[in-house]
Amino acid sequence: MSAGMRFPAEVVRQHATAVSEVAERMAVARRAVRDVSMDRQAYGEICQFLPGLLNPLFTGAVDVLNGAVDALSETALKLNATAATIEATDVDSAGRLTEAGRDPEPLL
Repeated sequence: MSAGMRFPAEVVRQHATAVSEVAERMAVARRAVRDVSMDRQAYGEICQFLPGLLNPLFTGAVDVLNGAVDALSETALKLNATAATIEATDVDSAGRLTEAGRDPEPLL
């Protein structure tokens, strides 16, 4: 008889938790980038050119971080959903196999 195949649902859930924690850290980084942005007066007269160089960089960083936070959060949700679905399917399949293996009741 075959040893069978086991899906490591708990390991997948732990990974989903780790992915979710990374998403939270990325959200903190995103907020930090927003906090670093300064208006033109912060640079003084000599460095008025800096906002023109830095603002597109900060905007691009926020866009990338937005995408990363969204992707990581969605991945964590899908990992949890996958683990739950596979476990439910296994329980259902086991029940059906158990029923199929029982001796049929006599008709008479």
